[in-house]
Amino acid sequence: MNIIDLFSGGGGLTEGFKQQSYNILCHVEMEKDACDTLKTREAYYYLKNNNKLPIYESYLAGNISKEEFYGYIPSEHLSKVLNYKISQNELPNIIDNINRLVGKTKIDGIIGGPPCQAYSTIGRARNDRKKEKDERIYLYKYYSKFLEEYNPKFFVFENVKGLLSYKDIYKERLLPKIIKEFQSKGYDVNHKLLNSADYGVPQKRERLFIFGIKNNLHKKANTFFESLLFYREESISIKDLFFDLPIMSAGETKNEYSEKKPVPFVKNNLRCSNEYLSQNISRPNNNRDKTIYRLVVKAKDSGKTIKYNELPTSLKTHKNEKHFLDRFKCLNENEQSHTLVAHISKDGHYYIHPDLTQNRSITVREAARIQMFPDDYHFENSRTSAFKQIGNAVPVYLSSKIARTIKEILK
Repeated sequence: MNIIDLFSGGGGLTEGFKQQSYNILCHVEMEKDACDTLKTREAYYYLKNNNKLPIYESYLAGNISKEEFYGYIPSEHLSKVLNYKISQNELPNIIDNINRLVGKTKIDGIIGGPPCQAYSTIGRARNDRKKEKDERIYLYKYYSKFLEEYNPKFFVFENVKGLLSYKDIYKERLLPKIIKEFQSKGYDVNHKLLNSADYGVPQKRERLFIFGIKNNLHKKANTFFESLLFYREESISIKDLFFDLPIMSAGETKNEYSEKKPVPFVKNNLRCSNEYLSQNISRPNNNRDKTIYRLVVKAKDSGKTIKYNELPTSLKTHKNEKHFLDRFKCLNENEQSHTLVAHISKDGHYYIHPDLTQNRSITVREAARIQMFPDDYHFENSRTSAFKQIGNAVPVYLSSKIARTIKEILK
C-alpha cells in the first residue's frame, strides 16, 4: 500500500511500515538532521534492492563522504523527503510538492505524530502559560487537512500519554475534539494507550495511538486494536539486548561486535547481514559524573535508587534538592529500559549502563537498539542529533506490528 509520512522525525514509525513492504511515497519533516537521516535510509533501501549494499557499508565506514554517497542514488529517491515545517503558510507548498511526487498514485494511508511537547505532562505548568500562542497544540488540524486532501483508507496518529488529559485554552479536553475532527472527514476512529513492552520492545514506553479507517470500507477502528492484541509478546532484558555489543569506556567508539553470539531475538530483528557495527559511540564523562555513576550502579545492584539529595556534597552541582531528584538513573539489566526520551541528547545521566566495569552512559547504538532500530540504521549528522532523533521515535518493532495488523484488517 502507498502511504505518506507526516512529522516523520528520524523514521521509527516509517521503518516499521517499510519492513512490512509499504511504499512510502514521501516524508514531511521540519528538522534538517532528521531529513538527512530519512534520505540516508531511502538510499539504503535503493541500494539493498539493487544489490549494491557495499556502497552503503563504505559510507558507514567513513570511506566516502555523504555527498559522494548520495551521488549513487537516483534523485527521485532522495526527493521523497520534504524538509518543511507543517504550518498554515507552508501547507500549500507541501501539498503541491506531494502532488508532484505522487502524481496519480492513490494514497492508501497517512501516518505520523505531531511534536508532543505541548501535550506532555512534563513541564505542563510552564506550557500552560503560553497556550494561546502555542501552535503545536493545533497541529492535528493540519493532519486533518491531509486526510481531507488525499482521502486515504486509514491513518495512524501517534502522540504522548499526556494528550489523554490535556485541556485546551477553553479548559476543555482536547482529545475528544481531535477525534471529532477526524470523524468529520469520514472516518471511524478509535484510540488506545499502548505500552511498547507489551509488544516485545525492550522498553517501557506508553504512547497514545489514534487509528482511523474510512467509513465506506465498512470496518470498525476498534477491530485494529483488537487484532493488534494478537501480537503481544514478552520483551527481552537489557542484558540480552546488549549481550553481543563490545565492552567500552566513557568517550570511546567501538564499531565492532564482541565475540559473544547475539540472543535469537537480536539476531533476527537487529543484527544485519553485514558485520559492521556503526555509531557505537559513548559520550565522554568527567570524573565527578563517573564517580556518581559508580554509586548509582552499585546501589542499583543492591536494589536501591540513589536520589540527588542523597549524593555526597562534594558531588552536587545543583542547589535544588527538592525537585527532579532522580537525575541519575541506571538501566536495570534484568528488565526492559525505562522510557527513552529526547533529553538523552543533552546528557546520559538518566541512562547509565548497568555494567559497573564500563562506567558510562549508553551509546547511540545501544539507545537505537532500545528503540528497535536495526543495527544498520544510520542517524545523521552528529551524536547529539542522533540521540534526539532516537529519543523522539516510535519503536520500530511496535510500528512493524501496527503496519502488519493494518494490512490484515484491510485484506
